[in-house]
Amino acid sequence: MLMPPAERERSDPSRWLGDAPMLNLRDDKLRLRVTTVTQFSRTEADKLRSICAYVASIPFNVPAFAASRVTRVTLAHRHAVGWYSKAALFQAMLRAAGLPARVRMIRVGNDMFRGLATTRQVFVLPVVEVWTHGKWVVTDNYVYDPRYLAAAREALERRGWRSGFGIHLEGQDRWNGTDDALIMIAPDPALGSIAQQFPGVYDDPQEFALQLKRMSLLRWITMLARNRIMSIRMNRQVRRLRSEAGS
Repeated sequence: MLMPPAERERSDPSRWLGDAPMLNLRDDKLRLRVTTVTQFSRTEADKLRSICAYVASIPFNVPAFAASRVTRVTLAHRHAVGWYSKAALFQAMLRAAGLPARVRMIRVGNDMFRGLATTRQVFVLPVVEVWTHGKWVVTDNYVYDPRYLAAAREALERRGWRSGFGIHLEGQDRWNGTDDALIMIAPDPALGSIAQQFPGVYDDPQEFALQLKRMSLLRWITMLARNRIMSIRMNRQVRRLRSEAGS
C-alpha cells in the first residue's frame, strides 16, 4: 500500500534535520559543544550515548512558573530544567550532529507523578526519537541526572511503589544507542510499537502545545494553568527528594 504524501514526508529522516523555535541550531556554542562531547566517539551508537549522557548530566527539576527554555539558555547556564527543555536540548544536539531527530508526545498516568504531586490528571510529555541504523529509535534517558535517578529509585523501593517520582521501576535507564529505552513508562508490548501506542510526532517540544492552542484556546489555557500549578508542587518535592537521598 502506498503511503500518503504527508506521511511519506513525516517518515523521511531528512525532514527532521532543520531548525525549530526551541532548537537554535545556528548557535555556535551548540555546535562546539556537540563537537566536544562526541570527539572520542568511534561509532554512531557511541555518539548517541555521549550526547545523551551530556544532557542527562544537567540537573533535573521542574522550575516553578518557568517556561520551557530554548537550547542556548539551557546550554549556557546548565540550570536545573525539566522534561521539555531537556528534550529540546537533546534533539538540538542530535540534529547539530547530523542525526535526524524528532519529538513524540507520550501520555503518562498520574501514578508516574506520585511523590512529586498528587493529581488525577493524565499528562503528555515529550520523548525524543532519532534515526539510526535505518530505523527510528526512541529514548528519554537524557531526562534524569544520575543523582536524581538514584534518589527516585531509592524512594520507590522504600515505599514499595512500581512507579512514581517521574520513573517506572520496569523502565530502562541504560541506553545502548541502538534500541528503544524509556524510563518514564514501561510500554505494553501487546499494544505494538511506541509509534502505535503514542501517535504524533513534532519538530520540537513546543509544537504540540501550539497545535493544541490552535485547536482549542480554552483547552490550551486550562493546560497551561494546570501545568503552572503542578510545577510549584513538583519543584518543592524534587528539591526535597534530593536532600533526603541516602538518609
